[in-house]
Amino acid sequence: MGIGFLGRVVGAVVAFVGSVILARVLGPTDYGAFYLLMSIVAFLDNPVTGWANACRKRLTEANFPSSEAIGSLLLGIISSSLAVVVLSWFARAPVAKFVGDRSIDPWILLSALFVGMIVYKTANEVLKSTHQFGASPWLIAGRDLFRVAAQAILVLVGFGLTGMVGGMVLANILVAPIVFFFIGVRPQLPSIDTLRSIWAYARFSIPGGVVGTAQHHMDRILLGLLVSNAVLAHYEVAIKLTMPAMFVAGVAQDGLMGRISNRLSRDEDVTADIRRNVGHASVIGVPLFFGALVIADPVVVTLYSSQYAGAGPFLAGLALFRLLRTQKSILVAVINGFDRPDDNLRISTAVFSFNLVAGIGLLFVIGPIGIVVATILSEIIGYAVRARIVKGLVPDATLLPRPLLDQIVSGVIMAAVVYAGRLIVPLASWKAVMALVAVGGFVYGLSLVTISREFRTTALAVARDAGIN
Repeated sequence: MGIGFLGRVVGAVVAFVGSVILARVLGPTDYGAFYLLMSIVAFLDNPVTGWANACRKRLTEANFPSSEAIGSLLLGIISSSLAVVVLSWFARAPVAKFVGDRSIDPWILLSALFVGMIVYKTANEVLKSTHQFGASPWLIAGRDLFRVAAQAILVLVGFGLTGMVGGMVLANILVAPIVFFFIGVRPQLPSIDTLRSIWAYARFSIPGGVVGTAQHHMDRILLGLLVSNAVLAHYEVAIKLTMPAMFVAGVAQDGLMGRISNRLSRDEDVTADIRRNVGHASVIGVPLFFGALVIADPVVVTLYSSQYAGAGPFLAGLALFRLLRTQKSILVAVINGFDRPDDNLRISTAVFSFNLVAGIGLLFVIGPIGIVVATILSEIIGYAVRARIVKGLVPDATLLPRPLLDQIVSGVIMAAVVYAGRLIVPLASWKAVMALVAVGGFVYGLSLVTISREFRTTALAVARDAGIN
């Protein structure tokens, strides 16, 4: 997990720096329009990413024909690309209405963005099920480095939204062949039996992905369509700042489903795997949430400029959402590893329905932040139901282990220190804001090392490996 985690950190740093630069140059309106397009693509790519997830699941099983699984993946990419291009052309009028007039027809931008995204995303999804899964975060980092550079150049020379789309497409198309190389499986035309086997899983993973993506991107869609692209941009910078929360959980989730599936096929116990992943998935999400509670506004303005001053409340709410998701993502992987995607589908459908109704209702009652409140409530419900299912599947599994409790206590201590520092030190410059953030990080780390024996043992082991101790 260490190599994968480091890769995620590098990728996130590159993506974050790029988001700061591009958000400042583009301004809230165009920046929000790009992420509205990205959200539309996220909905449209679900059939093929759900198919890719089914291919990934079958690849973890003994004696399944790997070459036919990759061939099935390529069939999904080609057929879905053709379908979306045609669909985008027929829907060109509403797409143009939502995105705005551009030098290139928005339906073309949408089609190009879709093709580039699915070629890369589906290949990367399958890579996670191979012994090369540790390369995935590094490929993401490489893609983000090229994407940021290409987008920055194209935007600075005046291409605006078109440049944002072009940079993303170029990066995906460049990296996708490298991902297929790491997979290392020569594609073969799949047999009918292979397609049936993949479909047996995909018939749940596809609608499950649709509902999951709908829930994940519904906030953006509602803000973009019912409020404005500028408010959507405020939401987007906040979600970018909370991205580090998923570093550990993302790496854990990527490998956990395949590991549990493999262990179960060998009649091995998975209790320790669940405890370990639950205990460490939120190690970054916890301090990020408590920090956002006390210092959200100054951080947003310092990094993204006063154009995004309204993003502070979004940051605090989304930090809680990310924290909940770090735990829920582990449970989702466990349930999928037990070959129960139908359970995840039913839960996601019910939670999404609640999220949609509550989001629209709270939007009109308390404003845009109501959409985030509804998402938090939905995440709590989704976690609680999945926790019950996992306890039924693995009665000995511990879902609130000591390492997680230690992290929460350390987060509370950190928040108290940062809040006191904010009362004492005027946050009139970026240096003061960044210094207070650094102090918070130090206090959290020191507290966690002091309180948690397990974390202390891990830290000492890392220090010895690095030659520090």
